[in-house]
Amino acid sequence: MKDLILKGLNPQQKAAVEYFGSPLFVSAGAGSGKTKVLTQKIAYLVKEKDIRPNRILAITFTKKAANEMAERIVKMLTIKPKWISTFHSFCVKVLREDIHMLRRSFDRRFVIYDTSDSLKLIKDILKRFSRETKEADEARDIISKAKQSFRSSIFDHIAALPYPASTYAEVAEEYQKDLERSNAMDYDDLIYFAVELLSGYPETRTKWQERFDHLLIDEFQDTNDIQFSLIKLLAGKSKNLFAVGDFFQCIYTWRGSRPSNIERFIREFGAKEMKLEKNYRSTKRILDIANTVVSKVECGWTDKALELHTDNKEEGDVEYKKHADAISESVWIAEKIRQLSRNNTYSDMAILIRMTFLSRALESVFMRHHIPYTIVSGVGFYQRAEIKDLLSYLRFIANPKDAAAFERVINTPGRSIGKKALSNIRQNFRNDWLQALRDTKLTAKQRLAADVFVKTVEGYSNSVEDAPYKVLMGLINDLGYFSHIEKEYKEDSEDRIENVSELSNVLQALEEEGKPFSEFMEDNLLASEQDKIGKEDSVKILTLHAAKGLEWPVVFLPALEEGIFPSARSLTSQSATEEERRLFYVGTTRAKEGLYLSSAESRMKFGQTSCMMKSRYLHEIKHHL
Repeated sequence: MKDLILKGLNPQQKAAVEYFGSPLFVSAGAGSGKTKVLTQKIAYLVKEKDIRPNRILAITFTKKAANEMAERIVKMLTIKPKWISTFHSFCVKVLREDIHMLRRSFDRRFVIYDTSDSLKLIKDILKRFSRETKEADEARDIISKAKQSFRSSIFDHIAALPYPASTYAEVAEEYQKDLERSNAMDYDDLIYFAVELLSGYPETRTKWQERFDHLLIDEFQDTNDIQFSLIKLLAGKSKNLFAVGDFFQCIYTWRGSRPSNIERFIREFGAKEMKLEKNYRSTKRILDIANTVVSKVECGWTDKALELHTDNKEEGDVEYKKHADAISESVWIAEKIRQLSRNNTYSDMAILIRMTFLSRALESVFMRHHIPYTIVSGVGFYQRAEIKDLLSYLRFIANPKDAAAFERVINTPGRSIGKKALSNIRQNFRNDWLQALRDTKLTAKQRLAADVFVKTVEGYSNSVEDAPYKVLMGLINDLGYFSHIEKEYKEDSEDRIENVSELSNVLQALEEEGKPFSEFMEDNLLASEQDKIGKEDSVKILTLHAAKGLEWPVVFLPALEEGIFPSARSLTSQSATEEERRLFYVGTTRAKEGLYLSSAESRMKFGQTSCMMKSRYLHEIKHHL
């Protein structure tokens, strides 16, 4: 069995898999087989070290990566592992089990607010303080960063920030009160409260530490302060720690990632270091381009630097083309895709863009050339108005404290409950929104509508968790929801009704699987952009940040111009400039066989033609082109 598990590993990979008995950090370069090492490490622990699968916790960053690891292990062991998870999904499980220990108003049925729910709540709070709602994004960012730094009091932390950031302390305090009153958490709260729970309650911490014999962490360069704290709390005195990462693939410092956590892991856990530098993805010429640009990163990490190499004798196809403007650049990309599609499927190709505005010219040209494409972002299925309406109803039935869900559904369809009545309802909130509705004085027309609403919600309260499909179909009928759609969305009501049909299919399958509604909501709220990539045969257009961890036979990198890539903002600081180089490294190493680079001499900005300079990266790699 041991030979079977270690089959196909190179000497460095094999050494990492077999290493046992003390913490290990593996510096794993792009395309070096780190997922293979992680999954075969788990198989090795189970089969050779007799560790039970449910005693192994593996944590990664995206659902896609977690699912891929789980599928590989099932193929090797015919056992579905229980604890392969993202950071946030793992923390949801911890909180569902032990949130009562925090002695707060939350219970294990708490809901998770997505970005739009959070922003709406913050905007409402800003209005209460007579502030501009346009400040909501900045307020949310400051609150998020305070939580990621794990402060015992995020309010004191924000109050101590330089003006005007300090003025958001009162907003943060009100925001957290409203969340708790709604039995709701935002994305950052999931880790924040899990860390508060494990750090503040020794018995709970010991319980979770003793649940696992081995802890494995993927993409360690992307961890932030609070995630490092979580790992330390889970590890305790255990020496069975295994982490993989690559300093040169750290591209998320703008949202809190700390590449220095690699050094902290090695120092604080006394970890041994190993390197994986053999690339199995890209051709030599592509690797030479990636290595050339990233080698100019000036930092104190020279001992962590990886020099990627490959045994692949193929040079690969690398091409650079300069164009007059954005349209001619897009036409060249379209023609190149048409040419390459003779030997590749459209889904073999991706266009990685530094900024989202770059997709517009590509889209208009692709439509004219009849090239199928998918923008990996935009309004996803679960963000569409009719889907959010109905899921908000299901959410509210499951949790009548949920303020965001209540405010979305109370007048959908219309019940003539205006701003004044809503304000009175808010003032009467004590236990939940059904109680608030009952206790508020309303007009006869409003009272009739409110009583019907309460009766509808209560009628399904015992069914929604286990029978969401039946509840959905009942709601559509009770609410006259299709009539509402036809009235509100005359031009595309048919499409919207089809979307509701698709939601019913999803919930029916969920019900048949016996999967609870709350778990379904978690899966969708915690999905990343990568999880939205479908299997249809189309060229994928996505940002470089969203492309990390993915690969395609053919990759296009357009708009290689100063001010775009590298971005203008990145040129204001040394650390940001270096992160931009790492982003270029990540982008180029997504390509297996073909890498097509381009730039434009001019672009339109605010209706005026602007001359563009070629990116510095093109000058650095010119001998490879």
